[in-house]
Amino acid sequence: MKVLGHPIHMMLIHFPSALFPMEFVCYCIYYFTGQVSFAQAAFYAMAGGVGLGWVAVLFGAIDLIKIPADKTEVMKKALLHGSINTTVVIIYTVFFYSLYKKYPMLPPASIGLTVTKAGVIGAMIIGNFMGGRLVLKDRIGAEK
Repeated sequence: MKVLGHPIHMMLIHFPSALFPMEFVCYCIYYFTGQVSFAQAAFYAMAGGVGLGWVAVLFGAIDLIKIPADKTEVMKKALLHGSINTTVVIIYTVFFYSLYKKYPMLPPASIGLTVTKAGVIGAMIIGNFMGGRLVLKDRIGAEK
């Protein structure tokens, strides 16, 4: 889908792709300093990433169903890209929901959650790389 000739999915993915790593950085600073303002910044970055992430997933799914049936290899790549990044958004949604129930009394940062978030961000980078190849190599969502 496009608005004013620009693909909506590609416009939206930049937000969770920036906000989730920003949340991670703020959470790490909170872990090392204990300053609650960084926990709150991480919470709001996560909220924005989750909200816009779900909108990006929706428009990505719409783009997915528009891939021609004869492009099975491209469809496989798109399904893998979508599966990885949707899983990232699901995981961050769970993180957000657990914090939302406790807000404004955010719990202390933990090393386990920090390591988990690092892994999720790594998965997102892989999924984003695959999405970039779909656009640049396979021309999905790009002008032909």
